Amino acid sequence: MHVVLIPNYLFGLAGLVAGAAVGLLVAAVANNGRLPARDARVTAPLLLAAALAHLVLIPLVEPERQVLFGLYGLALIATVAVGLAGARIWRLGAVLFPAGSILGYAYLAVLGHQADYAGLAIKVVELVAIGSALASFAGRRDRRAVHVAGG
Repeated sequence: MHVVLIPNYLFGLAGLVAGAAVGLLVAAVANNGRLPARDARVTAPLLLAAALAHLVLIPLVEPERQVLFGLYGLALIATVAVGLAGARIWRLGAVLFPAGSILGYAYLAVLGHQADYAGLAIKVVELVAIGSALASFAGRRDRRAVHVAGG
């Protein structure tokens, strides 16, 4: 397997940056206390960055991946919306959707024997989003355990 530069896919990186900016703006405007600070500052913007990166790439990929990219982008946007609405189940989507995307990309890279730099950058962002969601969940559980124990 080797890594290639596909110039058109660099638009995905622009989408990544724009999505992160939109994510920070949405989190700041909609910060109603329902999302913990880490999720509002890190997890939600990273998920929206990955969503916009995939949505920007839709016209540049073949029809099968256009459908997958569109559905994935919408799923990430819906996941953040559920989190902003206050449902804690949103972290499940914040972990499983990016994990599925990473696994799918790995399968495609191995099967096609190549990966691209923009795709790898997007997968790193998704991996960080997963880590942030898990760290936020673990921190919440630790605080709850201390509270129950009387600390």
